[in-house]
Amino acid sequence: MNKFLLVLVIPLVLFSCKQQSKEPKKEAEQTTSPEESYTPITLKNSDTLSLDPKFAKRLTPQETASIFTRRIKRQYEVTYPIRQAYSYQDEAGSYYVALAQDQSEITKEGDTLYDKLQGLILTKKGNGLKKKSSINDETDNDWETSIFFWNHYSEIKDFDNDGLADLILVYGTTGQEDYADGRMKMMIYHKGKRITVRHQNSDYDGRLTKISSRFYSLPEQLQKVVIDKMRAMTKNKHATFSANWENKMMKDKATQLEDL
Repeated sequence: MNKFLLVLVIPLVLFSCKQQSKEPKKEAEQTTSPEESYTPITLKNSDTLSLDPKFAKRLTPQETASIFTRRIKRQYEVTYPIRQAYSYQDEAGSYYVALAQDQSEITKEGDTLYDKLQGLILTKKGNGLKKKSSINDETDNDWETSIFFWNHYSEIKDFDNDGLADLILVYGTTGQEDYADGRMKMMIYHKGKRITVRHQNSDYDGRLTKISSRFYSLPEQLQKVVIDKMRAMTKNKHATFSANWENKMMKDKATQLEDL
């Protein structure tokens, strides 16, 4: 009888030990937060704009060359190679976007650095093309290492469903401490107006964000899209905004956010 009981007890004890060894593992798995397991997105020069195919498309090299001809580039002073180009069309007209960057060097690690960039937006007028907007910027050689379009955050879409496509273009720089001391500029094109959000990262001299007062006249849907992109930049460690920045923008309509 004792032998029979021993045979029953031993498997039960082993089963109980196995269950106990599994339970702490579950607890350990639960302690990992989504933030800790998240891998920040790496920005690449090969990233393309997010497009609503109803309005926009990326141009092929042949289409780019036929629209942004030598004459057009000379007329509007596009002096750097056009890396990407797009077209979009809505109820207001047809538009063409060129993104140009000047390569400065390729590092030992194989990273391509750029020291200048240009953007050109043209609108079709009759049989010709007219400049709607342009971008010209370059690195500060004292501390910035590269400047390029952050196409991961750029987009062409009708955000407020008014039949007109909105364009959001973003570019930024890296510094001696990568993004931690770089800067970012976001341009929102809505109904013929260009509205900007400028931001400077810094762990030493303080962070500064300047928001155009006209930002708060944009449709709420478009304001939310911009704030969502800023949240994503924070999550991906491409920008660090001042404390409580979301409330200051959404509730106080702040035009300047600063951490000294």
